Amino acid sequence: MTANYQLVVGSEKKILLDYDTAPKPPYMQMIKGELGEQILTFLNPYKYAIYFYNYENGELIRKIEYEKEGPNGILRLEGYYIKNMDSIYVFSGMVELALTDSTGHVKQRISLRDNRTDREWARYYPQYFLSTVNPLIETQGKLILTGTEPSGIRDSLIRKFHFTSCVDLKTGNVQFVHSYPEELYGSDVNWQDFYYTQGYREISPSGEWLYSFPVSHDVYITQLDAEGYKTVYAGSNVARTIRPINADRRNTPYEIIHTHFLNHDLYFALLHDPYRNVYYRFMLQGMPDATIQTRIEEKSIVVILMDEQFNYMGETVIGPWEKWNWGNSFVTSEGLMIEYHDPDLDSEEEYLHFKTFTIEKL
Repeated sequence: MTANYQLVVGSEKKILLDYDTAPKPPYMQMIKGELGEQILTFLNPYKYAIYFYNYENGELIRKIEYEKEGPNGILRLEGYYIKNMDSIYVFSGMVELALTDSTGHVKQRISLRDNRTDREWARYYPQYFLSTVNPLIETQGKLILTGTEPSGIRDSLIRKFHFTSCVDLKTGNVQFVHSYPEELYGSDVNWQDFYYTQGYREISPSGEWLYSFPVSHDVYITQLDAEGYKTVYAGSNVARTIRPINADRRNTPYEIIHTHFLNHDLYFALLHDPYRNVYYRFMLQGMPDATIQTRIEEKSIVVILMDEQFNYMGETVIGPWEKWNWGNSFVTSEGLMIEYHDPDLDSEEEYLHFKTFTIEKL
């Protein structure tokens, strides 16, 4: 494929943090304030709170601290969706959504596993590893969470297991949709880790559901209530064949899972940019010579640039994972924002640091 464009670093954004806050927060959401201003919210695990910052001037606006126990308790604060300040949906590690207000008061609890409590529930209901690039989103009156089967889907359940949850915002009813593509995950192939099975969802301008699966060069396209997919190639020029783990999935040593992840090119987040009418797809580049001592943060991040018909425009290697926290990426009118953190600079611990990528013609 011929590259005609590349991504280049433009402006930077630094937000000074307080003493209780560290960079690399596990979850973020951009919202609009009452006057239309951009507000960056993020999760502070240490304070068990959601922080609100004015994105333009970096000022702390407010924070909502949650309780861990009691009638307003959130067992594990792992993600959220702010519809408005009176309706904040908080994801708990108990596979539950709690509808809260701006004081942290819990108004409603919604189970994401049909109140099933036995040990077999994980075979039939997804687990969720939410992040800024895999967030809760609202569409068609539903709140959407895309999860995973982290131990690898069994072939007998591949058509029954649905990895995306849709919560009706009026009734609280939960609908489970979209099964794994059999050509990727069927036949009991060994993809024994959530890094391989986590689908990254995006909604197209026309309302189509797009999934980027780590083990496929294609993007899978469907509708909310559809079962099948159509595919479009959305891969990298430098990517190689992605093969499943060559070991017994019932007893795969950690060392094999680790080195396999390092050795292979794997795709992750897919982000739509409505300001420039393009898509960004993230790939972690394989390291064929990696060993068990190699850290996963040494993998290089590639960002593939495509138009809205998934025509290839180019791609850029932006650097190692240890400096580019790709999980905290989002799109603004300025460009593609990616959190940057240099572990060798002590001053980086004081700031939430973003760099802006813009599109440049070659």
